[in-house]
Amino acid sequence: MAPCRLAPPFPSDQSLVELSTITHPSIVRTAVATVILPSRDLDAYLAHELDTTRLSCLHKYLWLAGLPVPARPLHRQRLMNRAIVITERADEHLVWHEHRIFIKPMPAFLLCHGFWETHLCFDRTLHASACGMLLSYAWLVAYPSDFAIAASSGLFPPGVTWERWTALACSVLGALDLAAMSDVAPRYQYGELRLSRLDMLTRWPFLLPPPLWSPRRLVDGYMSSSTWYTAFFERHFGWLVVGFVYVSVVLSALQVGLATNALGASPHFQDFGLGLTLAGLAALFLALASMLAVWLVLFWYHLLSTIAFDRRTRLQRKRAREKTKPPS
Repeated sequence: MAPCRLAPPFPSDQSLVELSTITHPSIVRTAVATVILPSRDLDAYLAHELDTTRLSCLHKYLWLAGLPVPARPLHRQRLMNRAIVITERADEHLVWHEHRIFIKPMPAFLLCHGFWETHLCFDRTLHASACGMLLSYAWLVAYPSDFAIAASSGLFPPGVTWERWTALACSVLGALDLAAMSDVAPRYQYGELRLSRLDMLTRWPFLLPPPLWSPRRLVDGYMSSSTWYTAFFERHFGWLVVGFVYVSVVLSALQVGLATNALGASPHFQDFGLGLTLAGLAALFLALASMLAVWLVLFWYHLLSTIAFDRRTRLQRKRAREKTKPPS
């Protein structure tokens, strides 16, 4: 094995987890519906576990989704009425939407000095992503109240105490260049990121390279939060309801005005009311037509993509069986 080029961001005597006690998942499902077996390919598992490639590709535009400032501590998240939602994807860590913030639990191996020396200090990209994850937790868990929230939410491995975490966090903050932020992955140069803005950025095909962008991004956005059409239309067409309410109020006011003697006898007001009524009816028709068109596109897209995915998976499994079939 090549000599260690990088160093863990904390000393060995501040390790919070023993190397022998680290247990990885038996199987991990990736975003493209493939699986990783950590017991067979630990490097692929670690790359997936700490991967923030999508946000690194969008780094030039992340100012649209958040500010380059530390994330708020957990107690402030609670004060802002945000519920902590667990995610196991690093590129969804510290992404928020309405009254939810997605947080990835601290991987136990990041708190083990021996694991850093064995697996994380030979790849600069992996090392930067791991340092960024530790830095994000230094932001989130700054007070005893934050630690209590993290412990009750299952964000820390068992056995971690406030005193030992504080000592490790101080070492991490001292080892990283907090002014240049050059020791962490580009994603961690920003704190909290707004999901709606990430959806907007992700849907532009020229912002992400082809392996990370596909036509499905136009439908799912950055995170696919629901597979129900109802949830999709509520999220993307809810503003139409507000528009219809305003139009209804305006048309009601016009009806009241036409019932009066002064405005009812005015040809200009009648023409104005007629034009506005026709415009409202046209807008209603276009809105309903657009929703129907979107539903048809989504229906046929999901149907055809499901058929293609099923055939592709069947073919891959058939080829795998042929490779493992013993010769007759």
